[in-house]
Amino acid sequence: MRTCIVCRARKDDSELVRAGRYPSGCWYLGRGVGRGAWWCHEGPCSEAVGVSALSRALRVKVDEADLEAVRDLVAKAAGC
Repeated sequence: MRTCIVCRARKDDSELVRAGRYPSGCWYLGRGVGRGAWWCHEGPCSEAVGVSALSRALRVKVDEADLEAVRDLVAKAAGC
């Protein structure tokens, strides 16, 4: 069970998206080593992920460019 960083609902990890960042600064989706940010795959949470929620979940400074990189990864994974 994981907690969505937007709505704070506890769900099975198969219902959530996870993003993480390598020490080099590159972003990735899915399981990985270290901290990750989880949010609902469907619904308003996927659109509402913001800089502050992502920073809080990962315990690192995140800026708008990082958020755009994560959104691009999610869009590519969804086939958009």
